[in-house]
Amino acid sequence: MFVRENSYWLAWRRTPQKGRAHINLEGQKHWPAQRSGARGIAMPGRAAYAQNDAYLELCNPGWDLQWRAGMGNLFVLLPALVLIWMWYGLAVHPLLFDQIIFFFVVSDRVSSTDLWLGWFLLFPLALASAFMIFAWFHYMGMRTCFFTYARGRVRFNRLTRKVYVLRPDYCGGNVVLNWERMVALFEPEGTSASAKQTIKALALYHPPFDPNDPSAQGEDCVFVGPGLPGPQDAAYLWEYIRQYMEVGPSVDHVPADASATYKGIARYLHPDYTTYCGKPDARQYGLEQKPGFMETGFHMMSQATCSWPTFPKKWKSDSGVGEPEDRPVQAGAVMTALVYRAQGKLSKADEIEFLQHWGTAEAQQEATSREE
Repeated sequence: MFVRENSYWLAWRRTPQKGRAHINLEGQKHWPAQRSGARGIAMPGRAAYAQNDAYLELCNPGWDLQWRAGMGNLFVLLPALVLIWMWYGLAVHPLLFDQIIFFFVVSDRVSSTDLWLGWFLLFPLALASAFMIFAWFHYMGMRTCFFTYARGRVRFNRLTRKVYVLRPDYCGGNVVLNWERMVALFEPEGTSASAKQTIKALALYHPPFDPNDPSAQGEDCVFVGPGLPGPQDAAYLWEYIRQYMEVGPSVDHVPADASATYKGIARYLHPDYTTYCGKPDARQYGLEQKPGFMETGFHMMSQATCSWPTFPKKWKSDSGVGEPEDRPVQAGAVMTALVYRAQGKLSKADEIEFLQHWGTAEAQQEATSREE
């Protein structure tokens, strides 16, 4: 789901000024890559695809709400299509074939009453239905849930000092941004009444290369991590990203007695903070998101039409570590490695290495003694 990205780029394409107003750029404090107002750091649950000494890769917001697109189609798309079909059957089809279609029943008895009903009653409803379908997919962003990328990927590479972003073309497209130019926004949704219905998330703003350029070349806004409760959580996530980029992993694991102001970045990220890098099956989605009644089914309906985005090889965005999908253990893609291990996809060497950092001594001993 790319609802936040879709709405921003719809506004920006009207004018860059509207795009800036959409993310509340002038209504809040800006936090550049050199500093942050957060006293501590925090990684939200199910936010990271991978973390290692070269890059930290995070998701974009909306994955946990994507099921709403599938459910919404039942209440928006289906009724609208029925009304359009009824208008066609009672108004258009009789003029073309001298027959009427009432739902799926075809009749040669065409009356003026049917035509009047079709054109004067159903035609306005059909027009309204067509606009509703357009608004649902275009303005409300539901097109970002079907026949596009399954999820967004934002990779922060501390070696190249770049931020690599994967997203649909109509949401800004794939892009490489300079880390030093990024500015964090903790309240990109603003404070208006309508903002309460907006997915809250950390936004990273990339200013235009030339502030006097009316076309605002280089201007961008990247929404990072899952949906968050509020600006304080966005501040903690920003400080986590900033500490990772500026200092890097400094400890193997965060101490159990770490204070609220502790800012050390763990080299081996806890599984609870990671998410599967790829299109999960229904069981994996349920494990991670703990959905309610029927939510998994609607989510799978949406996901089934989507493809998994991959970073262009010419970018060399992995700095030689490898992609999370291909080398989950080396890339620090913990959830992906757990899934691969359960499916028997890890080699013995990778399984042993994985258990050294994320497993128990007993599991490591069992893996070591097991024949391939």
